[in-house]
Amino acid sequence: MRHFFFFCTLLLLAVVVPSRAQDHGLSSLPLCAKGCVDSFLKTPNCDALSTSFMSCACKNSTALTVTQQCFATACRPKEVLSALNTTTVACNEPIRNKWKTYRLIHVVFFVLAVSAIAIRWTAHATIGRVHWMAEANMAVVLALNIAMFAVCLKMSYTGLGQDLWKVPFSDITFTLYFFWISESTYFALIGFIKIQFLLFYLDIFPDKNFRRVVWGVIAFNLASMIAFIFSSIFLCSPVSFAWTQWDGEHYGTCNNNNSLSYAHASISILLDFVALSLPLPQIWRLQLSLRKKIGVLLMFSVGAFVTVVSILRLRSFAHFAKTSNVTWDFTEASLWSIIEWEVGIICACMPSIRLSLARLFPNILGSTAQSTSKNTYATGPARSGGNTLSGLGTSGINVQTTFRVSHARKTQTNDDERSFVQLVEIDGDAKSSASTRSLAGEAHDR
Repeated sequence: MRHFFFFCTLLLLAVVVPSRAQDHGLSSLPLCAKGCVDSFLKTPNCDALSTSFMSCACKNSTALTVTQQCFATACRPKEVLSALNTTTVACNEPIRNKWKTYRLIHVVFFVLAVSAIAIRWTAHATIGRVHWMAEANMAVVLALNIAMFAVCLKMSYTGLGQDLWKVPFSDITFTLYFFWISESTYFALIGFIKIQFLLFYLDIFPDKNFRRVVWGVIAFNLASMIAFIFSSIFLCSPVSFAWTQWDGEHYGTCNNNNSLSYAHASISILLDFVALSLPLPQIWRLQLSLRKKIGVLLMFSVGAFVTVVSILRLRSFAHFAKTSNVTWDFTEASLWSIIEWEVGIICACMPSIRLSLARLFPNILGSTAQSTSKNTYATGPARSGGNTLSGLGTSGINVQTTFRVSHARKTQTNDDERSFVQLVEIDGDAKSSASTRSLAGEAHDR
């Protein structure tokens, strides 16, 4: 009789242990993963008579992590994702999803950036200042921004912002494909935004040496942009391996994408610092009071905010570089990238936005002076004792002769303060080099 009860006990254990996995939704585990679960259930971490997988592993984070690591070594990629999905469901883990926040932030910044471009073009069309090189570059920026908006929005529907094991296999491939497209497009977009800032410098600073330096920076920016675009496109061999390697069913090789991202971010931040420092000597040589110089420097330093965002984006790579949950962990880096280029577009349009607002609210923003008694002059070559372009040397600001400035009969202090209004209101109107030499010659004669 004693042997009979002992045999019944063994039979009960043989039935109960496997049934626990079935009773708690683990029957759908791949065979390779079941071995990991069975190995765990036989350890002292789990009571042999327990009928709850949750009480065994789900409340023991260390044990659960070890079990999931076993999946990675014992199973192929698709089986690993299936096992992770099954165990998270068995443990009643909440379904995480960031796609709503991701879409909202992207839509808001996209609308702001496109609105800034619309204001820029409206302001330029209204006053007749159309510089085709700058406007063509901005058109390219707009086209790339629309493309990035469409690609990133599509990624949010195919898995971005979710845990990888919650994403259907076909959607994982689509998400990685769109990521491959977005990376090269991002490199191009950031490059053209930087060129937009540099073209603005060319529009307002006539100094030949300064302009040569700016053109040199533009050339370096273009060269690095093209290099990074081709590096991202041909990161893998074959190219399609960039979005198919995840399943372990395809063969190919890839360079280190994280190294490429770090290299681009580092060069991008370096170019930001160069672009921010370029106009400082030009502005400092202007014959303005210290307060006005600081104000102008602050206006030019708005682009520093883009640099700050770039640094924050670089910080987000530290975690993304080590993750295997790409659709979840890439969301933060993608959001910082979106903010970076959208804010960059807005900053590039700010002088034109300032011009539009100054014309709408001249008394508040200090646009063209208005008074009950005033004289209007059309700008031309500066003359001794004149009220136009006072205090500007040969490295000053070029203004087209179609620009009109109204000066009230006020004190010299107010005239001097408005003598730099052209910098605030200019987003173009550079003279030809011949006009620059003429202005420099007249200044020398005086």
